[in-house]
Amino acid sequence: MIHLVATRHAHQRARQRIGWSTRTLDRMLERVFYFGVRSADCPRTLRAYLDTLPHEPGHNRVRIYGQQIFIFAQPAPESAALLTVYQLPPAYRAAAHRAQTRTPSRN
Repeated sequence: MIHLVATRHAHQRARQRIGWSTRTLDRMLERVFYFGVRSADCPRTLRAYLDTLPHEPGHNRVRIYGQQIFIFAQPAPESAALLTVYQLPPAYRAAAHRAQTRTPSRN
């Protein structure tokens, strides 16, 4: 199992952008990382939008959970850190919802 942590910046952005407290974010990290939709599972238009976000492909993992985008840094295979949280723009929410309902749960 991967050790998950959230950076101070991620805690601040979760509070500011989605209203999650520090405790809520810490509790939700595993759900977001393991059950969030990967960019590879998204339709082409949504994947293209995710690629425009500031992250390093290959080193960072992007997940969509609900109507939020979570960007994780994964420098080592056994650990990951949540870097920041963004709201998903309304234009992409329907595509994200379809991707979430089609993606089988991964354990």
